Amino acid sequence: MSAPATAYVRLWRQRWVPSLLLVGVCARVPLQAYVFAVLLLAAERTGSYPAAGVVTAAGGVAYAAGVPVHGRLVDRFGQTRPLTAAACVNAVAFTGLLVTAHLGPATGALAGWAAAVGLSLPPVAAAARALWSHVIDDDAVRRTALAVDAMVLDVALVAGPLLVTVVSAAFGPAWAVGGCAAVLLGGTVWFSTLPPSRSWTPARRGASLAGPLRSPGVVVLLTVSVLTGALLGVLRLGFVEFAGERSDGPASGGLALAAFGVGSLIGGLLYGSRSWRADAAVRMRVILAGYGCGVGLLTLAPNVPTLVALCVPAGLLLAPMVICNFELIGRCAPEGTLTEAFAWGITATFTGSALGNLVAGALAGTPSAVVFAAAAGFAVLAAVVATAGAAALQPSGKGS
Repeated sequence: MSAPATAYVRLWRQRWVPSLLLVGVCARVPLQAYVFAVLLLAAERTGSYPAAGVVTAAGGVAYAAGVPVHGRLVDRFGQTRPLTAAACVNAVAFTGLLVTAHLGPATGALAGWAAAVGLSLPPVAAAARALWSHVIDDDAVRRTALAVDAMVLDVALVAGPLLVTVVSAAFGPAWAVGGCAAVLLGGTVWFSTLPPSRSWTPARRGASLAGPLRSPGVVVLLTVSVLTGALLGVLRLGFVEFAGERSDGPASGGLALAAFGVGSLIGGLLYGSRSWRADAAVRMRVILAGYGCGVGLLTLAPNVPTLVALCVPAGLLLAPMVICNFELIGRCAPEGTLTEAFAWGITATFTGSALGNLVAGALAGTPSAVVFAAAAGFAVLAAVVATAGAAALQPSGKGS
């Protein structure tokens, strides 16, 4: 058996790993899908792409604000109670969003309920990453687990938009939003009742109110996450507008987003199957520069089929970038703040995504090449930040 295959087989044989990966897909596919579904719902109800960008951005900003609070609660009280409570409140918020969308297309009301949804989203991804050190002792196997964790996000990025596209085309985006809400509730409750989740106990932490933010390395990584999140935010709305302007229907933008996820999944499989001599901080800088170049290819697309084809190579380095980020956060996070540190990473990504939605909305009506070039520019800027903060990302830069 080849070394790459052996790495994944060793991981799969670890107790609880298959269950955690399966439930991770169930809990995260709707998390990726709901953003696209809400975007389509808002565009349908308001008839305006800038307004849809505002509604989606409201949800992203609220999620960014809420997830570190959820993460700190998990670090204090364990996983089961905070995750279950958040999932129940989130189901109520989704219901309010759907009822409001049905009654009237007011952008402010839609944005308010989208914010409520984002604020109450349970931090399943952060909780799952914190569990890897609990269920896996071997560092090499744990590194593979982080790679697979990133690829779970790619599966969500592929499956989520595709499912939303199919459901929205057949029944309307409101049904896609409702489906996301139901699966998210079920997946979160399932995850929080698994024995590893119920038995997980956080490490003791210092009294610092700043938590993981007192680590310079974490701050550098969060800045990178904001910028790469903005890249995805620009692309998400850019794909919808690109498809809508070419008479393919806005939902066809989900095909491009799914193809981007396919590229990321391929890149993650290749990246996670081998060992790397270069330090993760060095790899991060190289990957970000290449990511920007790959996304720049999208400026060449004249139509939706070509855009979908170009999205595969453009997305190749997304998963490797995420894997490096996970590894470096684990290195830089102060003791007792691991879940919150991963939660802040989600906060940074969704803050960036909201920024990207607003940027794409502001660029509405401009040539698509300008929109995609702006997305690539965020990756280049992230590479500059990672280079400038390289010293803080070294092992000696870990917070105390």
